[in-house]
Amino acid sequence: MSTQALILVLISACLHAGWNLIGKRTAQTVRFYAWAMAAGGLMFSPLLFWVWPEVLRLPLSFWLLLLASGLCQTLYLTGLAKAYRHGNLNLVYPLARALPVLIVPVAVLMVYGQSELEQQDLLALALIFLGSLALPLTRWRDWHWRDYLTPAIGWALLAACATAGYSLFDSIALQIMKQQGMSAFEAGSSFAVLQAGACLVWMLPLIHFVLGESLRALPDRGWTLLAGFFIIGTYLLVLVSMTLVSEVSYIVALRQISIPLGVLIGLIWLKEPISAPRLQGLALMLTGLVLVALGK
Repeated sequence: MSTQALILVLISACLHAGWNLIGKRTAQTVRFYAWAMAAGGLMFSPLLFWVWPEVLRLPLSFWLLLLASGLCQTLYLTGLAKAYRHGNLNLVYPLARALPVLIVPVAVLMVYGQSELEQQDLLALALIFLGSLALPLTRWRDWHWRDYLTPAIGWALLAACATAGYSLFDSIALQIMKQQGMSAFEAGSSFAVLQAGACLVWMLPLIHFVLGESLRALPDRGWTLLAGFFIIGTYLLVLVSMTLVSEVSYIVALRQISIPLGVLIGLIWLKEPISAPRLQGLALMLTGLVLVALGK
């Protein structure tokens, strides 16, 4: 992985942990994320207008991928909002962030029929998986399979699967943009804005017809604007970094450095308790992340 891609992903991880703190602390509704996506999309919209002629020339396959990505983003944010209603940040956030690392390589292998992951990477993924199994536990001796059958974990799993989905769709869409002559920054920045719009296409009907939430109830304006800036800015950096690597699994894995940041935020700002198994699970995850970072 190039140094440029590494720096972009690390900055993105800090921003990501920040907007999840906002989501957990100030609002736990899908409506909040809809307003945040709209605000963030508007703030970054000049980046789209800059390359609008090139965007209009993109093929139909790109737009279909964009819609699929928007659906996955909607499911991700819905799962996150619901999970934060039922669980602590230091449980939901690591699960939603780590599990895509396991899903994406399998999906890449199924789609492309090959993978660039090596033995060290497979060991890293195994450590991350084992660490995630320890997160819901309070004490090892009280382990029971029912510990994993909670609303918080269920919604976090939805968020994780959706993350894997949009990561794959976005990677393919970005390659199409690059093939059309767009630079890494042009592709990543414009796609981040387009994805916000695609997300709202799915999210607004979901809020109105399925969840029954009122869009007229505007969340706290300051937190909504800040969350919108962080959400779009975070993924803009990730999308640009995706164009700088050959294996998207590395980006998805390295983004998980935000996991310990999220846990620290939960402990310090939200005063959340944390168990010994959860700390041990986080240690396994961090070990896996280090192996991924050193892999290339």
